Amino acid sequence: MSEETIKKNLHMSIRSTRIFLWGILSLLFLIYALSGIYAVSQNELGVLQRFGKMIDSHVMPGIHYAFPWPIDRIDKVVVKKVHRIILDDFFENSHIARIFRDLTDLDSYCITGDNNVVNLTCVLQYTIDQPSDYLFNMSHNEAALKNIASATIIKTVADMSVDEILTYGKSDIEHRIKRDLQTKLDNLKTGLNITFVELREVRPPEKVQSYFDDVINAQIDMRKYVTTAESYRNEQILNARAQANRMIQNALAYRQRVIAEATGETRRFLEQLIQAKKDPKITREQLYMRFVKEIWPKVKKKYILEPGSGDQLRIRNP
Repeated sequence: MSEETIKKNLHMSIRSTRIFLWGILSLLFLIYALSGIYAVSQNELGVLQRFGKMIDSHVMPGIHYAFPWPIDRIDKVVVKKVHRIILDDFFENSHIARIFRDLTDLDSYCITGDNNVVNLTCVLQYTIDQPSDYLFNMSHNEAALKNIASATIIKTVADMSVDEILTYGKSDIEHRIKRDLQTKLDNLKTGLNITFVELREVRPPEKVQSYFDDVINAQIDMRKYVTTAESYRNEQILNARAQANRMIQNALAYRQRVIAEATGETRRFLEQLIQAKKDPKITREQLYMRFVKEIWPKVKKKYILEPGSGDQLRIRNP
């Protein structure tokens, strides 16, 4: 084989190798460029960063394109999922309370505003509303949330009496914890939204449980007696008002009846007066006949006198 043929074959080999390498590089570049295609699901929001700087904090669900790594970075955060945590740090039988007791030889509890102690378990539910704040403003998010919530619970319980906490103040405690905790999270720009707070169990420590039960039962009995007395009072007030209304209605009816009778008697008297003025003799006879018909039968003793004289003729006892 001649030298010229060898050079020609070598040149063709180099050219083919170069074309092959360019093809490989082009394919790799195409794959690299296509790697910037990403999808955000329906329950997520994306946060897009370019060289570490946030350029879009709300990438909506769908298919999008970003420059491949290391230019752009996309973080996907689930925003429609309800997260749930249980705070049992202040409950004496919980795992965390037992660890705390082993380390410090102390019991876990909350101190109330009147210097009593209670054990409680709290359940929190939350969602992520601001993905960018959630990613960049707080690290170890769930642990931080537990610490903030525990501090809020301690402060809330410290402002209330033990009687209120154990009896009728549960809903108020839940409302105050949710409100104050959300305010703290908003001030820290954590991107979290508290959706639900529940005090699952609130009770005094086991050592003094029986004494608290006696006090609570006494308070329940007191409230029952007060409620019964108030019910009786309200019933009596209603009965008295009903009786007063009946008396008023009867009085009004009696007044109307008396007025009507008096009006009728007056009208009848006036008619008789007019008739008497027209014909006194007939009026006198009518009055006499009315007397005989209505009054005469009711008279027990009757004296009959001779007309024109004062001599008594006869006495008749009916």
